[in-house]
Amino acid sequence: MDAMFSRLLFLIIILSLFAGRGIAGKARAFFVFGDSYADTGNRNPYNQTVNRTWRKPYGLTWPGYPAGRFSSGKIQTDFWGDILGLPVPIAYELLRSHDCKSTAKKIRQGVNFAVGGSGIFQAYGFITVAQQVKQFKKLIPGSHGFDSRKLSRSVVLISVAGNDYGAFLSSRNGSIEGLIDLVKPVVSGTIDAVKELYESGLRNFVVSNIGPFGCGPQIGKTSCDSNYNDFVALHTRLLREGVGSLKSDLKQLSIIISDLVSAINYIFSSPAQFGFVDLFVPCCAEKGGVELCGEVDEIGGALFAVCSNIEEKFFWDSVHPTQRGWDAIMWLYSHGANEENKTISFIDGAPNVIEWINSLGFVAYDMSTMLSPE
Repeated sequence: MDAMFSRLLFLIIILSLFAGRGIAGKARAFFVFGDSYADTGNRNPYNQTVNRTWRKPYGLTWPGYPAGRFSSGKIQTDFWGDILGLPVPIAYELLRSHDCKSTAKKIRQGVNFAVGGSGIFQAYGFITVAQQVKQFKKLIPGSHGFDSRKLSRSVVLISVAGNDYGAFLSSRNGSIEGLIDLVKPVVSGTIDAVKELYESGLRNFVVSNIGPFGCGPQIGKTSCDSNYNDFVALHTRLLREGVGSLKSDLKQLSIIISDLVSAINYIFSSPAQFGFVDLFVPCCAEKGGVELCGEVDEIGGALFAVCSNIEEKFFWDSVHPTQRGWDAIMWLYSHGANEENKTISFIDGAPNVIEWINSLGFVAYDMSTMLSPE
């Protein structure tokens, strides 16, 4: 009897320990705000002046037809959904004209409010990030499907990758004079968006840094333009400081910065390691003097040409990565890189994305389909 009692007592203790820990599960929902680096379909497909992502050749790699993404296929939002084990949240634009019951079902695992061309200010005439937050506050509380617990166990992605700066440069024919004065209000607007969403009950945030602005076909035609380094460094520093203040001021907040600058710089420092060639030549390139992929002439003729080696291209068009480009970026976010027995992190606030998600008590899915360096 003593032996049986001892075994029973041991079993009770073990079960109590596991019950105390709880069992990790998926995040409850995924919400997305920002710009074309996160948009999965919020450009109106019926408006011919803004819907080029709904036209060929966008979506060439995946799903094989245009799907509202500024890429050849999947973008970071898709990969984040994979890692969280959640379906890609429905684009807010695609919810319009549906009945309440249907909408409630579609939004139960999140909504994507990001719009290509968006920013903190109305840079290109599209809805701002603050206005996207208002859409969230109007839609979600009224859905009756999101209580405080579900919101607190959701994940938010905010992408403010640089449209405010791009519009500023366009208005001044590329002159960088005065550009640095825009950094503080752009970063402040990003931090304000986090605060407002936190007040709505959300607790877990990924905020993207901007990219290395001078490293792209639109600006750095053949190499990275160092003239933009100072303003990019200032944006990075102020964003880190702002996020640090949020951590100090807001209880139960978990927030990381996905460092797009360092990730792209790392890829560009050794492109062959990732299988990329001709970094500054986009796959979907202009033809006929038009810089926008997907544009056609008055009789429907393509004003662009698509490369034959898309799997070796980092840039899809003059601004946006290909699916392979995003794949490489997300690999670095998820795993970091090893240099001389030292691990490099591309996430501020956690060693990597996988560990951050696990620290929240969620299951992180390490997607084997993501591109690992050779």
